[in-house]
Amino acid sequence: MTGPHRAPSPDAEGIWMARYRPRLFRVAWAWTGDYHRAEDLSQETLLRAWPKRSALRVAEAEWAWLLTIQRRLWWRTVAETARFAPEDLEDTLPYPDFAPISDLQMDILRALNTLPAIQREAVSLFYLEDLSYAQIAEILGVPVGTVMSRISRGRQALRQFFQPRPLSGDTQKNVIGS
Repeated sequence: MTGPHRAPSPDAEGIWMARYRPRLFRVAWAWTGDYHRAEDLSQETLLRAWPKRSALRVAEAEWAWLLTIQRRLWWRTVAETARFAPEDLEDTLPYPDFAPISDLQMDILRALNTLPAIQREAVSLFYLEDLSYAQIAEILGVPVGTVMSRISRGRQALRQFFQPRPLSGDTQKNVIGS
């Protein structure tokens, strides 16, 4: 077959999935906080998108389109299951080989999972994927001002998460030597 309706090569699906899987997984893990849920979510996104990718009119919009699919799948999952508890994050390791993780990155993921889901989405897309406010607004289906507000509130909460905590009264006395 020739022309615009040419069949993809047998390895085209694997190449396409390898291109997007690590990025989708990273966003999914930031959103869910759970390794296995992130695996399932990113794979489901790719499996649903692959047969429909030829319907895209603008190739540059592919990443935003995939994130939109993933977000819809995630919210469907959230509606069907209980909210993830951040303290369970340790049980989700190991992080996949294609994305090594440092202690700082693990702390950041813990912090992200303390945010409400709508803030976590916006913050992770802005910082992990380096998307603009306009791109995030398109993916989330909200006005740019709403995205800016969610990111601002998320930043504020993350700052509080990383603030040094005062020592308790007994511990503080021992440190001071009283």
